[in-house]
Amino acid sequence: MNSMELSNYLEKIRYGRKLTQEDFVDGVVSLRQYQRYRSGECEIPYEKIEAFANKLGIPSRKLINQFEQAKNIQAKLLNQFYNAVANRDYENIQDLKNEIAKDVIIDEEKKTYFNHALILDDFIQKRISEDEAFEKTMNLIDYPEILKQDYFTDIEVLILSSLLNYLKLPRRNTLLQRLTDLFDNESSIMSGGYDDVMHALILMRLSKSHGIVKNFSEVIRFCDLGISKGMERKTYHLWEYFYYYKALAYFRLEDYVNYEDSLFRCYNVLHMEGNKKKIELFTGYIEKDFNINFHNFVLNYLKKHVV
Repeated sequence: MNSMELSNYLEKIRYGRKLTQEDFVDGVVSLRQYQRYRSGECEIPYEKIEAFANKLGIPSRKLINQFEQAKNIQAKLLNQFYNAVANRDYENIQDLKNEIAKDVIIDEEKKTYFNHALILDDFIQKRISEDEAFEKTMNLIDYPEILKQDYFTDIEVLILSSLLNYLKLPRRNTLLQRLTDLFDNESSIMSGGYDDVMHALILMRLSKSHGIVKNFSEVIRFCDLGISKGMERKTYHLWEYFYYYKALAYFRLEDYVNYEDSLFRCYNVLHMEGNKKKIELFTGYIEKDFNINFHNFVLNYLKKHVV
């Protein structure tokens, strides 16, 4: 159990119980030792957890169960916030931000995740420049030093993938290859167990970046990976992008059968969700990229394939 995370939770409950920090640690540990737990310098022994639980008037087993539940609830809330930022869902961004701000973020890595979402939100809403967003993101994960690691958390990979939008050649290609290699050896990515949205977003960014450098076979591979993972988990997150990028890749490869099939599937996903703004957005992309009328394309596809 992570002492820093548990200490954050204990602090939340202590504050809610109106106990001073001095009274909370009195007879259990010194204030200095408690600060060591909070900074993650050492682990909290189980007997100390029991003593702290007694101070709070909560059975230790119940305290630990509530701690795990609180982590899971926060993880879902932070995922919703990051997803709202990524999708420019302005109606929900502020409400979610306010909800998160009411509480202590228990998981230390989740603080990094939240701070990254805040950087993206500031950039998207033009409160900071692209250079400022790039600098803040690099500092957040100690880039490029982080690339010396052999193992990465899914949050680290997510943040690294966001740098693909900022880096210039050849650094972008170096990072793209490193992230590609990580997905070829997924044991190097340590998942936190809440990765459906994260992994879809990472794979979408990799697909897009490979398309920019004309690695069309890699675009198709990563799109297929995103779709297959979605099927395993029964989620359709970002499938409209995966089919759109596949259609672009097949079109560039002059594989017009698979191009038409992918573009028709993109249409199906968009209309299954029924988001009018997203349908308009993708219709604009598609009609510009392929020089077609999207509605007429779908009608012609159906005429060819429906008996």
